[in-house]
Amino acid sequence: MVAFMKSILKKYQTLSALQRQQVLDIELLGEQKTLVGDAHGAVHALTARPASDIQGYALLIDDVARGFFLLKRRSLLPRWANGQTVTLHGLMIDRRYQGYGLGKICLQQLPELVRELWPDTRQLMLAVDLGNTTAHTLYLSLGWQDYGDADRALVGFERRMLLKLP
Repeated sequence: MVAFMKSILKKYQTLSALQRQQVLDIELLGEQKTLVGDAHGAVHALTARPASDIQGYALLIDDVARGFFLLKRRSLLPRWANGQTVTLHGLMIDRRYQGYGLGKICLQQLPELVRELWPDTRQLMLAVDLGNTTAHTLYLSLGWQDYGDADRALVGFERRMLLKLP
């Protein structure tokens, strides 16, 4: 197990030029790219309007970007989410750092981050590919509930996951 000194979720707009490049340099396995895209596409999504309904966050480990994800709300919610919901999109951890619990670190910090960012949020949602049993198991272990079908996937439908915020 690798020991990390410090982990923090940091808004994309506040990253240094070097950290922004590190986000773009995040490498994913081929099947992961098929499911979530890549960092270039995720960063480009930050230009969506209204900008107040989308935020990007990097997971910094010892001040180096090793992960990235998007949060969306209101007008940018997918069809399977509604109300005072924030959805998590494209959670990606650099393939060279997978298996060290970095995804879990992101998910554990997510509720507090969302409450600070958008205090009126009542729940978090995400969609996960049915075949991505590792992620599905992780979400369940952290208190997320399987909430039924989301969008059509390569095989069947993605599973919609829900985490109520206190």
